[in-house]
Amino acid sequence: MKDKKIIPLIRAKKTSQKDVILDPNGFFVIHLHKKQIRVEYYSNIYKNHRIISGKLEKVFIGTKADALCDTIVKHVPDLRPEHYAYLGRELQRAQYAIENNKKYVQNGC
Repeated sequence: MKDKKIIPLIRAKKTSQKDVILDPNGFFVIHLHKKQIRVEYYSNIYKNHRIISGKLEKVFIGTKADALCDTIVKHVPDLRPEHYAYLGRELQRAQYAIENNKKYVQNGC
């Protein structure tokens, strides 16, 4: 038997808030509305090369994080991969809140 190449073990580490790179395309606002998850997508508005606000582009509504994620990926392409990961985590938290009759407040990056 030949020796298998050993792949290095990489320990998971949360990115600190100061190292987060904002998505140049836009941002999401997530809240609960009548036992459903409402996700608003805003495109960034820039002034002097800085994000100053957003323009509401799309609204998604549902009760399941996986369905919302799948739908958002289809309708909001070209986001940073980290943004999709963040969105998935937040939608899971929102779904948990609905299923367990808890409050939900969207976390930052």
